[in-house]
Amino acid sequence: MNSLKLNISLALLLVTVLCTAQDYINKSATDSIRASQEKKFDWNKVYTGGGLGFQFGNYTFIDIAPVVGYRFTPDISAGIGLTYKFFQDNRPGGYKTHIYGGSIFGNYAFTKNFFAHVEYELLNLDVPEQSGNTFRLKRRDLHYLWIGGGYRQPVGDNSFLILTILYNVLDTKGFFYPNPIYRIGFNIGF
Repeated sequence: MNSLKLNISLALLLVTVLCTAQDYINKSATDSIRASQEKKFDWNKVYTGGGLGFQFGNYTFIDIAPVVGYRFTPDISAGIGLTYKFFQDNRPGGYKTHIYGGSIFGNYAFTKNFFAHVEYELLNLDVPEQSGNTFRLKRRDLHYLWIGGGYRQPVGDNSFLILTILYNVLDTKGFFYPNPIYRIGFNIGF
């Protein structure tokens, strides 16, 4: 009789443990699914924008620089950009180059309109180098690490005019940007 009571007690204990474990497993699975749904990619946080630039005269300069970013929070965003630039020195003995590149960037809005900006940019271009009495073009990669900030002015519900000043902390030697640089751009959020 004692062994029957012991077996029944063990069976009830086993059923109780299994039911509790099942409830724990179901709750954990539900929490995990809910957490993954909350972390799901949200297209409403994606924004696009960039800049266009043109200059004509002694120098011809065309700049196309689209960006795509993601707002992780209302204050923090990050993204990538592509760059194509055409440069031509129209003076006698001048040259021209096609410039290709890309960048990754991050922004932190510390007020509604003002933000901090950090960006790594890589450009590939022909750089004139002197060889004796002549100049020849040599294709080079130039690396920039821009740190700065800016102002964004809302233009409608999901659009902003962006004004930025950036300083290259790498102080990259060679051709292309002055230090600091000033940018004006436009972002559109979806």
